[in-house]
Amino acid sequence: MDGLLLRSAEELFSRHATPAAVRAIRAGGPPGVLWEELERAGFPDALVPEEAGGIGLGPAEALPVLMAAGRFAVPLPLGETMLARAVISTGRAAAGERAPPGAILLGEPYADGARVPSAVTAAWVLLQGEDGARLLPVEEAEEDEGAGSPLGRVLRWPGDAGRRLATPDPLPAGAWAETAAMAGAMERVLESTVRHVGERRQFGRPVAAFQAVQQQVSVMTEDVFAARMAAQLASVPDGNGIAGLNPLRIAAAKLRVGEAAQRVSAIAHALHGAMGITEELDLHLLTERLRTGRMRFGGEAHWGAWLGRRFLAGNETETLAFVRAHLGPSAPEATA
Repeated sequence: MDGLLLRSAEELFSRHATPAAVRAIRAGGPPGVLWEELERAGFPDALVPEEAGGIGLGPAEALPVLMAAGRFAVPLPLGETMLARAVISTGRAAAGERAPPGAILLGEPYADGARVPSAVTAAWVLLQGEDGARLLPVEEAEEDEGAGSPLGRVLRWPGDAGRRLATPDPLPAGAWAETAAMAGAMERVLESTVRHVGERRQFGRPVAAFQAVQQQVSVMTEDVFAARMAAQLASVPDGNGIAGLNPLRIAAAKLRVGEAAQRVSAIAHALHGAMGITEELDLHLLTERLRTGRMRFGGEAHWGAWLGRRFLAGNETETLAFVRAHLGPSAPEATA
């Protein structure tokens, strides 16, 4: 199943998420064809239960699709829409209601509004507030241009706008979606870098033949595969979050993947001779995706402190015991 989904997703993205298409959407163009193809494939409904009209996948099964989206630097909230539709459809399936059409962003609370990424468009925003979550139409929002930045916009709605939903805090789930996309983007960055240092020659031999370059590629490889493992562990559905996601696992993954993204981006640009920031190369599309992902739904400092508080509040006296109890691939084996 995982292989079939991955092949379907990569084929779709290779056709409709070309670098030119990604650049056009990031510049403010409509996501029309790409989003239509995603809807036709059913990916936005991947986490929606079958009885509610979805595919009924779990986070681990949907992970390859989100990683594929990261590999192509897709500037659409695919993972966030999966999560939001799962919440909406699960709670209203009995009444025959379904999620509204269109992409849904998970908004990060900012003062009395929501912070959303600048280069991503959507029809709806799911925003968690002190009195619960609301599904809000973007077309009714007012943008606070003074509070925005090149990396994010701030949207505000009237107090009675949208409809209320009963949902676990969507922010950890949003961090999971970012972690998956970032892990996929880093795989593509590694492939691009290995290809570049193998093709580019200096002093009559490929750059990859120099020991210093090999060492840097080794560091990248360790980080890329560690990020993939972190995303896989964060997808184990043994928690009480959206789709069974576990905030503890997500916190550890967002922290690890964020640290890896910083090193992988720096090494990749260095080994590309700083040409990766130019429009001629696609590397900057991926590293910009990594930079955005690090900032959304809490960075490394946020999740590191969050994990530390959970450790201090728990019963474990050693960090290894905490990791084995909460963050491993399965329950620890009992010892005699």
